[in-house]
Amino acid sequence: MDAIEAIKSRHSVRYFDAAKEVSEADVKEIISLAGLAPSWVDSQPWRAYVAMGAMAQKVHQRHLENVEAGKTANPDWETWHRDEWDPYPRENMARHNDQSAEYLNTPELLDLRRNILQKNLYYAPVIVYLTIPKHSNKWSIYDLGSFAENLMLAAKAKGIDSMPAYEIVKYPDSVKEMMGIPDDQALAMGIALGYAKDHYVNGYQAPHRKLDDFLTIRDK
Repeated sequence: MDAIEAIKSRHSVRYFDAAKEVSEADVKEIISLAGLAPSWVDSQPWRAYVAMGAMAQKVHQRHLENVEAGKTANPDWETWHRDEWDPYPRENMARHNDQSAEYLNTPELLDLRRNILQKNLYYAPVIVYLTIPKHSNKWSIYDLGSFAENLMLAAKAKGIDSMPAYEIVKYPDSVKEMMGIPDDQALAMGIALGYAKDHYVNGYQAPHRKLDDFLTIRDK
C-alpha cells in the first residue's frame, strides 16, 4: 500500500476484533517508522508505551472498572466543551455529530458506539500511549502529532487499523501506574491498534471539509 492509499483508506475504527492479535514485530516496525517523523531541531520529544497481550487485558479491565465506578476523568491535558472552541472547528464537530447520529440511527447502535465500545476501549488488542515531557512547549505538541500520524499511516500500510481517542488517556494515574510511565511525562494521547471487526458501526466515516474551505494559494 502506498502513502496516498494509506492516507485515503485510514479512518478511525471504533470496534476491533479482539480475537485478532497484532504481532509484536508489527508493533515494533510501526513505532520505528513513527519515529522517523520530523521535530524541532531533531528534539524527538515523544515516547511510546505499548500494552498488548496480558497487559492489554489488565488495562481494559482497569479502565472498565474506573468508568463503571463513576471515577472522574482527570487527563493530563485539559479538555474543552465544544462551545469553547473557535466557531470554525465547532461547525465541523457539529456536522460530524449530526451525521454520525444519522448513520447510527437506532438507540442500540448509539449506545454501542457512545457507551459500550468506549468504556471497553473499542476492544482493541493493542493500546499505544504517547507521551512528551511535561516541561514542553507547543512545538513539541506539534512534533508529537507528526509522530502519531506516522504511526497510524504505517499501521494502515500493514493492514492494521487505528483509533486515536481521549477515552484512552482520561485516567492517567491508572495508566502511569500500570505502564510504568514516569510522572514527569504528560500522557498526551492513546491510539488503539488492531483489525476492524466486520460490523456496521465501522462503516461510518467522518465528513471532511472541501479543499476550497481550508486552502488559500497566492501566486502573485
